[in-house]
Amino acid sequence: MAQQVKPEIVIGGTTLEHFTHLQIDQSLFTHHTFQIAVPFEVLENKNDFFFKKSHSSMVGKPASIKFKPIYKNVSADFQFAGIVTELTLINNSDMTNSFLIKGHSPTFLMEDGVQRRAWVEKDLSTIVNDVLGAYSFNKGVNVNFKDKIDYKTQYDESNWDFLRRVCQEYGEWCYYTGNKLIVGETPLKEEPFVADGVQHFSMSVGVKPNQIEMMHYNYKKHERYSGKSKPLSALGTFGTFAYQTSSSLFGNSSLLWPLRDAQSKGDVDSAVDAMNKTNATDMVRFNGHGENPNLGVGVVVNVTAQKLEKPNVFKQESGGKYRINHITHTVDEVGNYANDFEAVPYSAEAPPRNPYVHTPTALPEIATVKFNNDPLQLGRVKVEFHWPNQLVAKSSWIRVAFPYTGSDRGSLFIPEVDDQVVISYEANHVDFPMVVGSIYHKSPSTNYWFPNNEQKIIRTKGGNKIVMKDKPGEQEFFITNANNKNVGLHVSFKGDGKIQIYAENGEIEVRAKNIKMHAKENIELQAKNIQMQASQNASLKSGSSTEINGTTTDVKGSTVNVKGSIVKIN
Repeated sequence: MAQQVKPEIVIGGTTLEHFTHLQIDQSLFTHHTFQIAVPFEVLENKNDFFFKKSHSSMVGKPASIKFKPIYKNVSADFQFAGIVTELTLINNSDMTNSFLIKGHSPTFLMEDGVQRRAWVEKDLSTIVNDVLGAYSFNKGVNVNFKDKIDYKTQYDESNWDFLRRVCQEYGEWCYYTGNKLIVGETPLKEEPFVADGVQHFSMSVGVKPNQIEMMHYNYKKHERYSGKSKPLSALGTFGTFAYQTSSSLFGNSSLLWPLRDAQSKGDVDSAVDAMNKTNATDMVRFNGHGENPNLGVGVVVNVTAQKLEKPNVFKQESGGKYRINHITHTVDEVGNYANDFEAVPYSAEAPPRNPYVHTPTALPEIATVKFNNDPLQLGRVKVEFHWPNQLVAKSSWIRVAFPYTGSDRGSLFIPEVDDQVVISYEANHVDFPMVVGSIYHKSPSTNYWFPNNEQKIIRTKGGNKIVMKDKPGEQEFFITNANNKNVGLHVSFKGDGKIQIYAENGEIEVRAKNIKMHAKENIELQAKNIQMQASQNASLKSGSSTEINGTTTDVKGSTVNVKGSIVKIN
């Protein structure tokens, strides 16, 4: 005989006295759902035909569902809290109407919009509590991973999708029990499951690829870390068999990149361990059909089976303990209750892999530099992304890509504070941004736009400037300072090949141990005054003739020698 229950259904403060069918679907991976079929006259006047008041009294209202056993001596402990999200009016073939009340667990409220936000140097518990802080439903957070995370981003995801993703990355349980959202570990309730014919089961043991290797490069230390999956012990008899058999069948490892921040060899090993445990959890699956209304997601079933050894003599045999990850409850019009569930070994240290979790693909975007005084002197910057909420749009220290760089070589152009830069992502992963370029914008605008794009300019914030002009036949470049425009080096590549060095309002000094000047034809010096001085000897020599002209010419010395085959004076 099926278990008889009397559901207590309260929606928006109103008790439903009659229904024709009730179903509650609870999953470890998704929002829970429920459906309640009720006659038309339960929600509307029987003389009406369309929506009159039912939609306003049902849709959006909180729902509470409890099961109270009628005949068997079973305590009632099942509770479900949800929200009515849809009311369907059904016109039947016999010209009567009925309603189907549909709803979700309150976790459905976490689908209230996708967003982008970032956390810098926060632990997992803080991140989870920030995500859940806007919601008033019952919740408990007790994560195992305690270390600070350098950088974590929610990227075009709803709060629900992000929460599930980050929990999977760190191997944390995340599920709704029916009246409480659990993130991390919590004391588990245990219920008996006796396979006695009324309650029955199916059980499977299977294999799948389970070898994992990960590699990560730490640019801060210029070190590479690698990790490989290791045999797991806490899988139970069947789980251990499935894991070992899988390892012997599938020889090649999956070569992966950690989907989370890794600053040490231990971080990589932790990421491998989390994925390894997740993959191993569902190699053993227990499916049951039962009548205990106290079962739910996260509940542990202690399985025993009755084996008929001889007439009227049954032998009890233990089948192990399993943790429920999916269950469907059904109750018909007269109160017959049944459930169908799927469970994984109770000894599993991590939840099975969520098939609905996907890491978003990060695309190039714009940001503004906020800090460039990198404490590690690696040329990194901190940026503020152009996201709707600027309070949660700050990055950690991120690297800058240069055209050419290396040890004691390359180019160094670190963006300045308030510069607008282009952000790309390593492997398109949202937690690994980098600067790949800078772009102009209207304010402040650049003054360096020229017809036909005939000038190229490099300028620093201090005014140091290199200008290259590409006008045909007049190619030239300048090295100057924008704050002292009359000082600079001008190299012209016109037809005459002239090179000019000028400092109209300043001085040019040339200092060296030895200075030599060579010209194939002429060297000309022109100035208002020219002074030449030698501390020891001065020599002026020409291969042909030497001429000294001046209105007044003085030749002085303690001894003056004038020599020549012919000497003319005046």
